Amino acid sequence: MHKKIGAMKRATISADIIASSSLLAGELDHLTQRIYNLFEKIQNYQDDNNKGEIKMRLVAGDLIECLLLDPNDALRIALILKAMIKSFPLDNFTNDNSMSEKYRKLFEVYGVRAAIGIGEIDIELAHKNIWKGEAINISGRLISEQKTSNKERVTIKNTLFFGSESEYQNGIFQPMLSLLDTIFTKMTRKQSEIILWKLIGCSEQDIAGEFGVSQSSVNQHSKNAGWASIEEALYLFSTFDFQHSK
Repeated sequence: MHKKIGAMKRATISADIIASSSLLAGELDHLTQRIYNLFEKIQNYQDDNNKGEIKMRLVAGDLIECLLLDPNDALRIALILKAMIKSFPLDNFTNDNSMSEKYRKLFEVYGVRAAIGIGEIDIELAHKNIWKGEAINISGRLISEQKTSNKERVTIKNTLFFGSESEYQNGIFQPMLSLLDTIFTKMTRKQSEIILWKLIGCSEQDIAGEFGVSQSSVNQHSKNAGWASIEEALYLFSTFDFQHSK
């Protein structure tokens, strides 16, 4: 039996793409490639900013899992995943099936459910790509609890979740993620794309050059999307002491 390394708290993210079955084959291929490209960008961001080690994988085509040795990085990564899926453009597609159209709309509005779990992880097994421990149990359970077998009556109330064995931590971060959830749900696709670039460390000047627009336009999109509140949440999460808080 592998022994856990001390009592260090790690973070996992379980992210379930919403209504992925409503996407066309070409859209799914494009989205899959975009996810793997994003993994590379996240890794570059972690390396460039001397962040902790991160492992990422796509499971069964619609479940993204991340393991972070430093739990303080988890909120930024979860929001990157949220912004990336929200900014993904669907093809113009008309279908007589109203249920199919409903699910495509759910994808456009919500994109992905993402749950952060804080707890211990068996690091020796993790290096063998076997994720076992408290953190992945929590994030996986939070996502599985949101799924429904009754596809005719899908109601999505929340898409961002936080869990740990500390009620103190849960009391701080569950409400925070609920507020961030509201902010991201209201974002347009363009706003989501700009927020994505900001989350992976790009300046407004860089983003303006990439999209061929003015920096003031990027700044206005950021303000309208709620970037100031997102930054405050990221700061609190990134400076919180997950190792010693009660």
